[in-house]
Amino acid sequence: MPLRNLSLRHTNQVLLLWVLSVVVLYFGRVFLIPLAFAAVLAMLLAPVASRLERWHLGRVGAALLCVVLLLAFVGGCIFIIGVQAANISEQLPQIQQKLQQLLAQAQQWIQQQFGVAPAQQIKFVQEQVSKLAQSANRYLTVSLKSFGGLLSGFVLVLLYLFFLIWGRAKIRKFFLQLAPNERRAEVGQMLNEITKVAGQYLSGRLLSMLFLAVIYCVGFSIIGLKNALLLSLIAVLPTLIPYVGAFVGAFFPLTMALVSGSSGQMLPVVGVLVAAQVIDNNIIEPLVMGSRLNLSPVFTIVAIVVGELLWGIPGMILFEPLLAVIRIVCAHVPALHPYAFLLEDEVAEPRWVQRLKQLVHRT
Repeated sequence: MPLRNLSLRHTNQVLLLWVLSVVVLYFGRVFLIPLAFAAVLAMLLAPVASRLERWHLGRVGAALLCVVLLLAFVGGCIFIIGVQAANISEQLPQIQQKLQQLLAQAQQWIQQQFGVAPAQQIKFVQEQVSKLAQSANRYLTVSLKSFGGLLSGFVLVLLYLFFLIWGRAKIRKFFLQLAPNERRAEVGQMLNEITKVAGQYLSGRLLSMLFLAVIYCVGFSIIGLKNALLLSLIAVLPTLIPYVGAFVGAFFPLTMALVSGSSGQMLPVVGVLVAAQVIDNNIIEPLVMGSRLNLSPVFTIVAIVVGELLWGIPGMILFEPLLAVIRIVCAHVPALHPYAFLLEDEVAEPRWVQRLKQLVHRT
């Protein structure tokens, strides 16, 4: 009887902890999302800051330079996209003509299949447009608020990033002081693993995106798709979101191939997208990312779904490395070892990947 009561009380405590965690994550998302992004970026840039400090730049100077490097990277991406997007304006007459042809073909197909005359189709579309126009002001206000929130969130990320890089040594000492003396070495090892996993995950994701951008650009250029560089960048950006991002990114080049290209470009574009994803998933990601997160695929998908429910798109990006941090913490706490075992990846790394990594390390 006491054992049953103890088990029931433990179960209730665990459930209460999960409920409180979900409540805090959901209602505190305005504060937690910028902080989480800054923490992951700080782990990525920590080796850069350490190298700069060894060059006698100082903690403040190293932190400022890391923020400047991040701004230069983001600004460079925006500049390239802006320059390429300006070229599309020259093709607007061709795109409009192509859209009119597609619209006429769609109207003809609807009339043949459902017997709806083009005039009735146009009337229906006009009614829907008028309904959308009535709520345009509301959507515009929401969009402006979202844009303002995005700008303020980005500024907060930069501020948090600066202070996290500047005070990373003090933050590390704080966590070490929380642990008993006999366990400080293990806590230090846990902090090292967390820093390494989070930083390497983001760097591996960026390398994978760079590979996809190059393959997309080369492939689209070979098949003659216009604005290949712009479409490649737009198609790659959503791949920050695991699993879902590849399908979202594929929408843009396929749409452009349908609108501005010839009808024979659709299949080659699909071929380039599929070939790049197959190579990336089976060769590039195992090499640059491998089993760094060491997460079960099932719980990875669960993390993405829960992240979207709680934080939206930022949650889909952040909850996977966050779950990896939880796994590392569970692995270093004896009472939580079963949870670490449950979250671990049960799929072994391919031997050819291990051998290739050994060759890379030798060279």
